[in-house]
Amino acid sequence: MTDSNSVDAPDPLTGSPRTTITIQKHPTANTRMTTETTPGPATNKPEIIEQNGQKLVLVATIKTVAANREFQNNVNVVQKQRNFAVELKQRLDQAFTSAEKAAIQKKLDETLKSLDSNNALMVKTYGFSLMRKYVLSFAKTRLYTPLTDEEYEKTSPEEKAKPDAIKTIDGKVHAYIASIEGIAENDIFRQNVQLVQTQRNRLVQLKQALDKSTGEADRQKLQEEFTKSEEVLKKNNEEMIKRYGFSLMRNYLLEVEESSLYTSLTEEEIQKTAPAPQA
Repeated sequence: MTDSNSVDAPDPLTGSPRTTITIQKHPTANTRMTTETTPGPATNKPEIIEQNGQKLVLVATIKTVAANREFQNNVNVVQKQRNFAVELKQRLDQAFTSAEKAAIQKKLDETLKSLDSNNALMVKTYGFSLMRKYVLSFAKTRLYTPLTDEEYEKTSPEEKAKPDAIKTIDGKVHAYIASIEGIAENDIFRQNVQLVQTQRNRLVQLKQALDKSTGEADRQKLQEEFTKSEEVLKKNNEEMIKRYGFSLMRNYLLEVEESSLYTSLTEEEIQKTAPAPQA
């Protein structure tokens, strides 16, 4: 499953390369599924979008931070179970003794039974099945940054009293930075984060190459590229601070408040959703 773009982002910062930022995960995600969430509303007319020449249909809208954590946890559970089932099947094929095969087969049967049950529950709750591929688009997110003890002490009582201004997440104190609303806006934000992170990595590579370079012509060429890249990165980082309060000098956590789950349609499914021809 991909958790990325569902709308083309028309407004990236200067440049082209991209990378990623930390998304909040369920703090207790391990082996058990929970289903305390609300599935997306069922409608007679499915919501269909087109992305990269592919038609996608909305299968669920997941609202609230807790529900999005729960969904991610449940996806992790069924994916781990599927991987474990594949591993058991490989071990079964390589087993030598009858006793060893029987023990592995028993465990495989138990795992498949649990996986089938959990997958059916995922279909019922979200319209999500391991048999399909999905796109998870973020519609509303909140950006936080962790605070040091010193930063927290310097925070005014008035700021601490504001709802969600200071929040403990996974045992660490975080400060609220920004809310990003809209699928297109979240796609633009993540692409811009990827851009400045990749530009920073390129700057590090250029500095290393400069330090190792011995020829005057090569050093001059590398220095020119380094200076230009540094100027572009500085400009883009300043723009990120201005737009979102995001700087490459800090770590961040992205809390997902609302997301939309889409799956791709086959040609047959597209035909079924097409309006009937008028007589």
